[in-house]
Amino acid sequence: MLACTAHAGEVQSIIDKAMIGLTVKVSADPYSRTIEKMFIGYDGQGKPKVGIAYRKIESFKPITGIVIIEKTADGFVLKEALFPDIGKIKNAKDRKQVLTILKQFKGIPFDPHAEKSAVDGLSGATRYGFKTSGYLNYMTRRVALEMESQPDWPIKM
Repeated sequence: MLACTAHAGEVQSIIDKAMIGLTVKVSADPYSRTIEKMFIGYDGQGKPKVGIAYRKIESFKPITGIVIIEKTADGFVLKEALFPDIGKIKNAKDRKQVLTILKQFKGIPFDPHAEKSAVDGLSGATRYGFKTSGYLNYMTRRVALEMESQPDWPIKM
């Protein structure tokens, strides 16, 4: 039970930090079969500024993958992807291998309507790396599309 509490706290901390000063709307739980939950932060004019999605990802151990998307004047940017509970992977070599994936998911401008991933191909990736990359790319695109559609979700209190 403690691990679940710690996990929820880490995820919530990331969401709170990314959404400072924004009105946050939250999706149903689960959002879909592929995404556990999604959050969209709106500015004072009701424009979407930040979107976040997360899900469990099977790696060496099941870990949580989070993507943070920003809407800028120039379009969407994948600000970063995170694994807040990466410590579940005890083997340092395995943990390092998983963390290398995140380096490519940082500060990437993308078009959610393009028929390609925000981050293309991972050289030297393992089967876990390809699967993880696929989930992170999918969540990135879905968050941006939801930000554009401005869904009628409840405001998070």
